[in-house]
Amino acid sequence: MLLIAAASLFWRLGAAPIRDTNEALYASIALAMAHGGSWIIPHLDGVPYIEKPPLLYWLMALSFKAFGAGAWQARLPDALAAWLTVLGCIVLGRAVSAPLAGRFAALVTGTALGYVLVARYILFDPLMVFFWLAALALLVLAVERRQRAWLRAAAVAVALATLTKGPEALLLLGLVALVQLLAAPGAWKRRELLKFYLDPWAIALFVLVAAPWHLAALRILPGFGWFFFVNETIGRFLGTRIPDDFHHGPWWYYGPKLLIGFFQWTPLLAVLAAFAPRLHGDDTATASARWARNTAIILTIFFSSASDKGAYYLLPVVPLVAWWLGLRLQAALRAGDDGAAALPRRLGLGALLFGMAALGLWALTFTPPLQAELLRSGLPAAQFGWLPALVIGVALAAFIGGALLWSRRLALGLAVFSLSAVIMVDFSAQLAVAKTAEISQKQVAGVMHRLLPADTVWFSWQTFEDHDASLLFYGVPHLVVIDSASEDLWFGCRDDRRQNTCVDEDALLKARAEGKPFAVWVSRQRLQSWQASGLAHGLHSQPFKDSVVFYNRGAKR
Repeated sequence: MLLIAAASLFWRLGAAPIRDTNEALYASIALAMAHGGSWIIPHLDGVPYIEKPPLLYWLMALSFKAFGAGAWQARLPDALAAWLTVLGCIVLGRAVSAPLAGRFAALVTGTALGYVLVARYILFDPLMVFFWLAALALLVLAVERRQRAWLRAAAVAVALATLTKGPEALLLLGLVALVQLLAAPGAWKRRELLKFYLDPWAIALFVLVAAPWHLAALRILPGFGWFFFVNETIGRFLGTRIPDDFHHGPWWYYGPKLLIGFFQWTPLLAVLAAFAPRLHGDDTATASARWARNTAIILTIFFSSASDKGAYYLLPVVPLVAWWLGLRLQAALRAGDDGAAALPRRLGLGALLFGMAALGLWALTFTPPLQAELLRSGLPAAQFGWLPALVIGVALAAFIGGALLWSRRLALGLAVFSLSAVIMVDFSAQLAVAKTAEISQKQVAGVMHRLLPADTVWFSWQTFEDHDASLLFYGVPHLVVIDSASEDLWFGCRDDRRQNTCVDEDALLKARAEGKPFAVWVSRQRLQSWQASGLAHGLHSQPFKDSVVFYNRGAKR
């Protein structure tokens, strides 16, 4: 299980370039820390960036210091956190005498395509999910075994989750505990359980771990309290955050996202949900399954109710559902009745169904309309030619795994079926490499570094995070944004008159008058406004796929 998950999470982790999205923002912040920047107040392009706490940045910066700066080094903390989540499923399974459930949850978590692809991308969520699920598991052990040591360990874990993504980690764990207190206290009296939750040592440990950074940031950075606690946390949920750069969606937004998250495991999990027996009993394993099911429901309702929606917000639902259904699978096999005997065959049919669906979708790509749409959407022609190998490999893993499950070789069948994830991940990595010119400025930086002197001043015309953020990771030390419309730089540039990141046209005119070498990165979408400004007059230009760089090598020395 661990080897298959490792292959899914780490294979070709650094093949794709750092993308011009959140990846570039977060990797650039960590790189600045590794190169001597502040480890208390994260800085993006020279200005404070405090949307999230610093733990992920710290881990990436340590990775850069240990292994050098590169794409796989930047992605390592998230991928490693996801792998540790897989390991945690196995450990918890052994701790509650449910080893099969632990291995099943580990296999699903480590190979569900949506979960794996998110974990191979630089985001706060994979790391936060590891700490948050560890806190939940420790809380369950504490409540079910009535042992405060587990509760105190949970406090440390949720403090680390809070240092990863913010106060919502504590709020969500508190919400889960509150629902359990009110709806299903079990053998506890509610007053006793509440007193148990409010253990002074657990509270002290949480404060000891989580508070120092927050207090230091409050002391150092004016406006931190409002932006971080009110605007960024409460404002995101209510839809009042400034600036309004978050995603919206209908109440059913997460339905399709969860199907993508589970992806190839969806038919098998549906089989278990429909045919595995309901759980009965008061043992710790059964109680943990109920906690997992209830937590998945609570998280889905909570995030569906929020104005801010993101496909990766429900990442913890994947291991939670896998754990719940893994325990039902184990209960079925231990029952040994006719239903249990039929369950592996039904799982085999689910695997075969996925393989047939893969072949069916591939067949559809031969239709001229879909083929044209795939090529128009950005799928390179070479990668289109790789689709047969991809689909045949995925289908073979599904068919062989399904056949083994049909013959009641459960463990081997599930393992072979899970190998489809490795095949899909490899295709995803190859696709990202082929689309380097579209998703990253790695090539732009390489070409321009050969053309321009090292002391070139870099400007960006009216944009930042949408297209050019990875320039900072690939050797541009500072990107001066002219007439900035950047939402990510909004707070850092807003009130600081000393900053030289968000400027007007005069800064470019000054650099030109002083004879400094400079370059201006312009998105093709903004070429018209750039040309209309008249600033391009007399400059050389270097075209790229989605941008044009205008430059002047400066006065001769």
